Amino acid sequence: MSTPNETPLTDPAEIHFKAAWQHRKFKRYPEAIAEFKKSLEFQPDKAATHFNLGLMYEAVEDIERAWNCGTRAMELFSEQGNEKHRRTAEDFLRKLRRRFPEFEPK
Repeated sequence: MSTPNETPLTDPAEIHFKAAWQHRKFKRYPEAIAEFKKSLEFQPDKAATHFNLGLMYEAVEDIERAWNCGTRAMELFSEQGNEKHRRTAEDFLRKLRRRFPEFEPK
């Protein structure tokens, strides 16, 4: 139920994105991954969803998928002219390289 000043969510991408955040908050990573992926089915070019999905893949140590999501987020942020968030995604990729030095991106 919505509060008087809040409009109810009707965008499926946003509904799944918010559900993913709730799962993430409680460290239910597989559920968060599933919800972020559902969100991308409705809005495949949302950079923030790719970025957050990458964080969830990192949490479950699926580094290849984390890398791919981080790379896609960086590309999309760059296309949108969002330099601040592009740098954040780039930092995430650097962090993955430091944390998992044996990983070789494909």
